[in-house]
Amino acid sequence: MSDSFAEQLSNVKLKSSKNKTKDFSDPKLAGEFEVNTYLINMIKVGFITKDQISAYQKTALEANMEEWQMLLADETFPTIYCPITYSDAKHFIRIFERYFQKLHEHQLFDQIRAQMHTCFDDDQEEKQWYEQIKERLQKTIDQAFPDTKNFFAKTSSRSAKDTCIFKEDFLQIYRRELSKFPDPLQENSRITALLTAAFLSLCVTSAADVLSMFIISERIYQDMLLATEAQNTADSLFKENIILRPFIPIDVDMEFRGFVFQRRLTCISQYNYLIYSQRLCEWKDNILEKILSFFNDIVRIKLNQYKSNSYVIDFALAKGDDESVNSMKVWVIELNPFMETTDGALFSWQHERDVLEGQANENKDKTLFRITERVRPGSWTMLPISIRQWIKDESGL
Repeated sequence: MSDSFAEQLSNVKLKSSKNKTKDFSDPKLAGEFEVNTYLINMIKVGFITKDQISAYQKTALEANMEEWQMLLADETFPTIYCPITYSDAKHFIRIFERYFQKLHEHQLFDQIRAQMHTCFDDDQEEKQWYEQIKERLQKTIDQAFPDTKNFFAKTSSRSAKDTCIFKEDFLQIYRRELSKFPDPLQENSRITALLTAAFLSLCVTSAADVLSMFIISERIYQDMLLATEAQNTADSLFKENIILRPFIPIDVDMEFRGFVFQRRLTCISQYNYLIYSQRLCEWKDNILEKILSFFNDIVRIKLNQYKSNSYVIDFALAKGDDESVNSMKVWVIELNPFMETTDGALFSWQHERDVLEGQANENKDKTLFRITERVRPGSWTMLPISIRQWIKDESGL
């Protein structure tokens, strides 16, 4: 049985650190391969008491898609809901803890991949639940996507993007994307190809695809722990869903993270900040103008009814009729809590809180936009060593 957050915290001993750190709580490999549990995040930013944890949980749940999606129905991607019951959430938790938690801790990738296809062989109770939720989800998919086989799935708060490397065709996709670069041995090319492969691996075609990702995902496990502890256990009041959306290709250099404090967009950062993009540098001013216009003229007004005045908002620019920035359409991807547990990208929660709140001299009267303006030597080493070694061993690159 899973311990509550408070119970887990009571067993943790902390010591202060003298070293200043940069926020890398969400490494941009379209997945968190480093330890990044809610528990560790809460400890890191000082959530120790029960009241502090409860406040965090409340704020995190307020960023769930059900809380804002209908306010931005025309500004975000088409969205279909398939309910997750309290019982479903507990099944996700039990399966992860029973079959995958230790494998994640020891980074046994091959065993995770093998276990995801066999874990129900000797577990009739979980197998029965799995078949029931798969049938229910597939029915929703068939109704929502009758004319397409490709879609994207997440839960109310996050996707299972930490599972991309476990997909059987991941390395094939990575090699294909890497071959498009004239300089495939350059680390900027390799990271860009890796990010692209990770994004494309999130394209699913069936309920079985979705569930095979969800049951092995540490992110989904964390979110189900949060939901079952912080929400009402009655199925009629438990508000979690599997979110289905059409799969819309987004280039990895065209995602951006915005920071909104007291309804003002104070800062914007390149989302995948480990990579350098020449066109992003060339288009920087145009992109800032497009996002600001989109937010100030439409999004901010519609979110006046949203529960929170401060939040982190992710934007995407999707290709238009041609390859120019002017033809691109801006979308809202999702909202996140305005808290240190949300990655600061090219900003630091610890050292630039005044900047994120729009109180610094450099952005009191304007939105500060940061991008990676040159190739960053050593970016490949910022990825977890386990992933770097695995890619090297499997691909020979």
